[in-house]
Amino acid sequence: MGTAPGLLVSTAVSTAVFIATPISLSSIADRFDVGAGTAGLFSAAQLGFFVLASWAAGRFMVPSVRGFRLALLALAAANFASAVTEVFPLFVAVRGLSGISLGVLTWLAWSQVFGDEQRQGDIAVVGPLAGVAVSPLFGLLLEIGDDRLIFAVLGVAALVPLVMAPDFGESATKDRGPRTAAVPQAMAIIAALTLLTLGGSAVFVYGGVILIDDVGVNPGTLSLMYSANALASVPSSRWRGGRPLVGLWVIVTALCAVTLPLITEPWMAWPVLMLWGFSFWAAVPGLYTLLAARSAHPAERAGDAQASMAAGRAVGPLLGGVLVSTWSFEVLGVVGGALMALGGVVGLVVERRRPKK
Repeated sequence: MGTAPGLLVSTAVSTAVFIATPISLSSIADRFDVGAGTAGLFSAAQLGFFVLASWAAGRFMVPSVRGFRLALLALAAANFASAVTEVFPLFVAVRGLSGISLGVLTWLAWSQVFGDEQRQGDIAVVGPLAGVAVSPLFGLLLEIGDDRLIFAVLGVAALVPLVMAPDFGESATKDRGPRTAAVPQAMAIIAALTLLTLGGSAVFVYGGVILIDDVGVNPGTLSLMYSANALASVPSSRWRGGRPLVGLWVIVTALCAVTLPLITEPWMAWPVLMLWGFSFWAAVPGLYTLLAARSAHPAERAGDAQASMAAGRAVGPLLGGVLVSTWSFEVLGVVGGALMALGGVVGLVVERRRPKK
């Protein structure tokens, strides 16, 4: 059985919301007349509530059509509200509401495909493909107007999956039973995933500001760069072979984070962003596979991994804002890259050790 179209489309919409963050951050800062570090608070709120929702959904919800549709309606409402509000604190609060919806939708999608390698690949590749499609669109919308157009389009997009709600079947009523604690090696891999997204999001969310304000890239070109980043992610996310020494791909991604704030010419950004996309999506599925191999109860650890990565993405923009406001983008790159590299080292150490019986 293939992956339900409603899950694929809702995942694409959710991904598009996250892709809009680095592309629209500079415009949001201008619209509300705040600094880049302050503007990043909306991303922190969105991801913070994403963490809470994805964590809570796996414990207190069961997959259902009703939950799927309510999450989509709430996401659409949050996006439309973001397009019209002129008060920054209210904007941040509304993005928090969108984070709740995104957390529920993401959990619903992964809860239906975990354990099926083919369908997991279908969900994983949606992110890069969505990036290829929507990044140029967002760049065009910024050239025509500003971030308000992006949020209006995202509001309409969130309504599309309503007409293709998946049949959740038996998963909606099955008893999950008591949860079990993660074994130490599984916890180490979850920590590596957290470090990867913590350091990566701290740098990546400010990538648009760096390239527009410091390097002189125009919004249209920036959107094409992010599209290239997503396109480079497709082959690595869809790879069906083994992924040995997966921690090395994490370290390659870390080097990209260090390099991005050092770019002085627009052409330099293309290979850095493309390598970032390829190496990140070579790393994450590999770490998932390693997590499953080192877990006594892999299905439960999959939810933990999603929540931990979301936590890293939530804290990352806050950390990035502090580093940018206090020091510089260069310091941000070094700190973010160091955190990611540490996650890569953890992955290498766990992979080299035999799993405990």
